[in-house]
Amino acid sequence: MALYLVIQVGAFLSRYIPRPWRYLIGTAVGDAVFWAWSHKRRILLDNMATVLSLGRRDPLVRRLALKSMRNYVKYLVEFLELPVLSPEDEIVSSMPVHGLEHLQEALQRGKGVILATAHFGTIELAGMRLSELTDFHAVYDSFRPEYLDRLIQRKRREKGIDLIPVNDVRKMIRVLRRGGTLAMLFDRPMDLAKGVNVHFFGRPAAVPGGPAVLALRTGATIIPAYVFRQPDRTFMGLVFPAVDVQATGDYQTDVQRIMQRLVDTLQSVVRERPDQWYMFRPVWQREADAQGAVPARRKDAAIG
Repeated sequence: MALYLVIQVGAFLSRYIPRPWRYLIGTAVGDAVFWAWSHKRRILLDNMATVLSLGRRDPLVRRLALKSMRNYVKYLVEFLELPVLSPEDEIVSSMPVHGLEHLQEALQRGKGVILATAHFGTIELAGMRLSELTDFHAVYDSFRPEYLDRLIQRKRREKGIDLIPVNDVRKMIRVLRRGGTLAMLFDRPMDLAKGVNVHFFGRPAAVPGGPAVLALRTGATIIPAYVFRQPDRTFMGLVFPAVDVQATGDYQTDVQRIMQRLVDTLQSVVRERPDQWYMFRPVWQREADAQGAVPARRKDAAIG
């Protein structure tokens, strides 16, 4: 209930408090959460240490982990602003998108586009920026409790972002087969024995295979894309070339290859701006756990 009230009050105040002030408040909140929430702080430090190839106690690791928490709270500030934002607002309409031609070329194929992204930078603003270019839909995982989930999803739908539950694979396939665009987060960590095994910053990790599975089923194009937060409080989109989804006849190998390519693009943007990747779950398992794991073999393994 507390988070529900925070979202409602924050959305109301966003109508009256200038964005720079809200970011300052968000930074203070991020600092407080980082130091008070010891469990998540340890996870952030462990993940950042692997990204930077440094010890967990290194000052740079601690500084960038703290900035990651601050950036996450800034993302929440932007989410709370959704009720008063529109695609015509300057923060959205003026956002440069480098590599937009890759998305446009994929749309022209008419077989649907899977826009693969991650917990990086900001998400909702990108959806608003692209919603006028394509029939845009987003796959989402539910929140708990249920009333909080309804509130969060309602605010997204109010901005014209059609939402598809992560377990509604049939609807995802329908969207793609009619040429629509499906945004999917692919960086949710999974157990090595259940997800698609990849190498990420030189260590074994596992991610959901949803984008690869859907592309192989439907012939849709996979486009990796991310949005960077800029120092001047603006945003910049980066769209990568399409990922090769040509089937070779070896289903497991094809899924692993596609997901590895997506993880490679994520690694490149995280390496550039590690503080903009907000991941509060352990990504890399202990070496002893990794040695005993085997790749998932189900064809429908973990859509998202």
